[in-house]
Amino acid sequence: MAATNMNSITIGVLALQGAFEEHQQSLESISPNIRTIQIRTPDQLESIDGIVFPGGESTAMGLIGDVTTGLWDGLRQFVHSGKPTWGTCAGMILLAERCIGTSAVITKGQSLIGGVDILVCRNYFGSQVSSFEMSTPAPPTPFATIDGSDNSSDEDANSSFPGVFIRAPAILTAPSDVQVLGTVVAAPCRAAAVVLRELERKLEAGENVIQLGVVDALERKADGGITYANVSLQKNNGRETETANNFEEEKKDGTSIIQERINVTLPGASDETNAREVICAVRKEMILCTAFHPEIADDLRWHKYFVGMVLESKQNS
Repeated sequence: MAATNMNSITIGVLALQGAFEEHQQSLESISPNIRTIQIRTPDQLESIDGIVFPGGESTAMGLIGDVTTGLWDGLRQFVHSGKPTWGTCAGMILLAERCIGTSAVITKGQSLIGGVDILVCRNYFGSQVSSFEMSTPAPPTPFATIDGSDNSSDEDANSSFPGVFIRAPAILTAPSDVQVLGTVVAAPCRAAAVVLRELERKLEAGENVIQLGVVDALERKADGGITYANVSLQKNNGRETETANNFEEEKKDGTSIIQERINVTLPGASDETNAREVICAVRKEMILCTAFHPEIADDLRWHKYFVGMVLESKQNS
């Protein structure tokens, strides 16, 4: 890790909804040379060196972003320009190219910014009451520190990180150009398991799934009673559920279009517990995603890692 003194940096935190103030407090506590601002309009993006998309409610963020003139397009341009971007929990969903379990009340689907070709399952771990903390892998060593200090020899640098999962998503798949920084083994909640079962059916049928909404987890009986659907999932055994070939799709006017199928290999589920290994942290170039909430934990290592990404970007610009 380089010990770097870069005067100061400015990091924006998307402030439409969610835990943006907690991220500001965490970042500013690292060094007086870090300034944060709340981002609500596209013109504010011009003055920042990096941005954080906080946890919260991804559907609400999407709805607000869609009606804020120029904001969503501005965020897309910022992300795709290569400037450092970090999405936590709901913010991770916004940065994904593919999302399942999207809200049933949004007719056009979850509004995504994109940037990382990952398949995310929204609310994989359950509802608000199912929130929990578990050990997750530590972040990599930061590229640099802003105040010139070098904490690469800290005793706790490689110890597990206390991941706080609140209505958290999980990453199901990531291509080879996305660096996986952490995985956990966990069973999906019942609603997510039903969505996963439906996803597997669609993939087996050869569909190219970009978004998939929630699926009814109840089975209704003829006498009016209801039971929970059986959501035990079979082991995948590493089988690829789609091929990488092109396929032909007929349009309504009778002509055909050619679409590319994407290789999607879902993580296999345990026969006994329905648990599977899912990804909780990834990085692609200057985009960082974490499924959990580092801003709530009493541990600044992920924030220091992102600050290192910002310093790396400034040094290379």
